[in-house]
Amino acid sequence: MKITCMIVDDEVLARKLLTDYVSKIPMLDLVATCANAIEASAVLKSRKVDLLFLDIQMPDINGISFVQTLAKGQLTVFTTAYTEYAVKSYDLNALDYLVKPIAFERFFQAVGKAMDHLGARNDMQENVATDNGLDHIFVKSDAKIHKVAFSDIDYVEAYGEYVIIHRGADRLMPLLQLGKIEEILPAPRFMRVHRSFIVQFSRIEAIQGNSIWIGKKEIPVSKTYRDALMERVQQRNVS
Repeated sequence: MKITCMIVDDEVLARKLLTDYVSKIPMLDLVATCANAIEASAVLKSRKVDLLFLDIQMPDINGISFVQTLAKGQLTVFTTAYTEYAVKSYDLNALDYLVKPIAFERFFQAVGKAMDHLGARNDMQENVATDNGLDHIFVKSDAKIHKVAFSDIDYVEAYGEYVIIHRGADRLMPLLQLGKIEEILPAPRFMRVHRSFIVQFSRIEAIQGNSIWIGKKEIPVSKTYRDALMERVQQRNVS
C-alpha cells in the first residue's frame, strides 16, 4: 500500500530532515514539500494527499488553524517544537503529535499508525452501506447487518477503532471511526460536539457550561465545537 504524503514546515532544515525520513520508508510517496499553509492548500486543491506532516508555528496561518479548514478525515501528524498544543491536536483528531527534534524511530511509529488507519478505513467500507437521499444506513455489528434509521439515533460515541451508536436503550458497536460516520450522517440533523461524540441536534434536552444532556446522559462539549453549537442554538432561540 502506497501512502501519499506532504511536508508543511517553514523551516528549511526541518523539511530536509523529514524528506530524508520519508525517503527511507518505501510505502511513503512524497508529493510535495511546502513552506507554509498557503502553498499546502494549493496542493490539496489539485490532488488528494493521504497524510500531512504539519508544523504548527508558521507565518500567516498556523498549523492548528490550517487543519480546521481541511476536509474531514484528512490524516495529519503534527511536527512541532512546542508541547503545549498536544491537547488541541487531539481535539482536531490528529493522528499523532511529534515533538522536535524528531527521532526516526518516532517518525516511523507515526507512519505505522497511518498505515493501520488507512487499512482499517478500507475495511470499513465493507461494514457500512448507504444510499443518497435515504434516511438510514446499514452497519455490521455482532456478525449481523443492522438497518439504522437516522431518526432513531440519539448520539454516537467513539470507542477506539469502533463507535457506539446509541438508540435509546439499544446500542450497536460497528467497526468504524467517528470521522467516517460523521461523513455519512446528514449534517442538518447531526453535529460533532467533541472529539468523541456526535449528537442528533433535536435530541439535546439541556445545555449548561461545557455539557449537554440527552436523556440522563451528560455529554461534554469541547471548545473546538462549542461556538458552532451555540450558533445553531441561537438560530432556534425564541427567548
